[in-house]
Amino acid sequence: MSTNQDGGVPSIDIFPTAHISPVSNFLFSGFLEHLGQCIYGGILPSTPTTFPYAPRNPCPQDQFTPTPEHLLTPEGFRKDVLEVLRDELGTPMVRWPGGNYVSSYHWEDGVGPQEERRRRPELAWGGEESNVFGTDEFIAWCRVAKIEPYIILNMGTGTLREALNWIEYCNGTGDTHYANLRRKHTGRDAPHNVRYWGLGNEVWGDWQVGQQTASAYATKARQWAHAIKLIDPTVVLIGCGETGLTEWDSVVLDELVDKVEMHSIHTYTGFGDRDRTQVEKEYGRSVYGPDAAEYAIEISRGLINKARVAKKVQKPIKLAFDEYGVWDETVGTPENGLRQIYNFTDALAMAGWLNVFIRQADIVDIACIAQSVNVISPLIVGPTGLFRQTIYWPLYLFSKYMRGGTSIRTAVASPTFAGETLPTWISTVKGLSAHLDVSAVLHANPDRVCIAVVNRAEKDAFVAVPVRIGHGFDVDETEVEVHEMWHADVKAVNGWDDPDKVKVASRREKWTGQRTFREHSLTLGDKFIDHFDGHIMNM
Repeated sequence: MSTNQDGGVPSIDIFPTAHISPVSNFLFSGFLEHLGQCIYGGILPSTPTTFPYAPRNPCPQDQFTPTPEHLLTPEGFRKDVLEVLRDELGTPMVRWPGGNYVSSYHWEDGVGPQEERRRRPELAWGGEESNVFGTDEFIAWCRVAKIEPYIILNMGTGTLREALNWIEYCNGTGDTHYANLRRKHTGRDAPHNVRYWGLGNEVWGDWQVGQQTASAYATKARQWAHAIKLIDPTVVLIGCGETGLTEWDSVVLDELVDKVEMHSIHTYTGFGDRDRTQVEKEYGRSVYGPDAAEYAIEISRGLINKARVAKKVQKPIKLAFDEYGVWDETVGTPENGLRQIYNFTDALAMAGWLNVFIRQADIVDIACIAQSVNVISPLIVGPTGLFRQTIYWPLYLFSKYMRGGTSIRTAVASPTFAGETLPTWISTVKGLSAHLDVSAVLHANPDRVCIAVVNRAEKDAFVAVPVRIGHGFDVDETEVEVHEMWHADVKAVNGWDDPDKVKVASRREKWTGQRTFREHSLTLGDKFIDHFDGHIMNM
């Protein structure tokens, strides 16, 4: 049996009466950007001019594979992709059109008759944008996919007038120009009813078209927010944050806290400078990386409340972690459309991300994995099929079992990781990372607890770890539904030749009040419980 650093025995305690917050449905959201084959060749079928090709350099006819009709919906969308996102993952919301792309995107280029749409240079990632897929196509796809649309406004090259026109086009119900233009283009009187709008994307970044200082952005965004609420007071506005722990975040929140409903932050694990020749360190750099995101969330909470106190804002301000994921920027590059094949290590990192969002459910209301199809994505789509990457399976398990309940507190005794993290400040500022990473959700009617445990230790299993549930709940001694991800090789990948090399093993077994957690594994347990008045009970 492994022990923690002070000689104690590893253990997990779950407290069903210590509620954190209901788990937002939007924690399992996605992201579509006009990049690589996310849209063209992802949710839409490929054409001979789909990335990396173009009209002046099309794919040779003998190398092009068309998508069969049976894989397309009547609207022309990829049916198999929709079935995964809608029916398997239950993706509740999708962010669009970017991403860096949005800072040079002008929405009127992408509405109206296809033959009249302007083909434009794409400044963020290179190449060209056909504008075949625009606002009306996005809304049509969202309706088929049963997804809430979340649109980001262009605060790079865009104007306030353009933003107001876009919102009028989507949500206007009166006899006005852009509302009537929507009716003309769609043949429908009903508005698109886009409720969630983001005030720009990563405007702080020097890679962004139209980069601004924090104070300049905050002043501009405040003016935009005021005008937008005049045209549609029902919308939810999301301010553009950075990582959650920077001066940008502080300045923007101080200025916008009374004008927005949410503050967005972005982080990727596996991203950033390090000595990549030290391949033996890459596992730890990846799987413990989400601890940095959790610390950023905690800092953001303080920045939000500081700003609320200063401006006497009573309404809650939540976080939209609307870009997150696992991304090695030397693997997923603009040249290959940010296509990255993920291994089992990356799957454990993804499980760690989801544990963070469950534990921080009282402040994180939206989380959008970047991205949903082909681009640093859980799904790889080809002309005639798709496969689910290793990182798909944690997202599937959390979406199915942790959604719809209430996040509850846990207490974990665990050994800690003394190796190098990415970023390196995790261990020095936040503290050494625990090998056992845990979240739990309480569901009602019937009462049950779902517990997710990631053993992040690469080589050490934890044997017969006590797992206790207490404070007002009795635990029967029958069965638990267990879902486990484990592979002997932490570098194992799924692919076209072996799409199920990494997958979930599910079973029912007797619950004994303790559990062995295999090295480098994810275990999710689903257990029915009964109320009682008494002391802590073993599960």
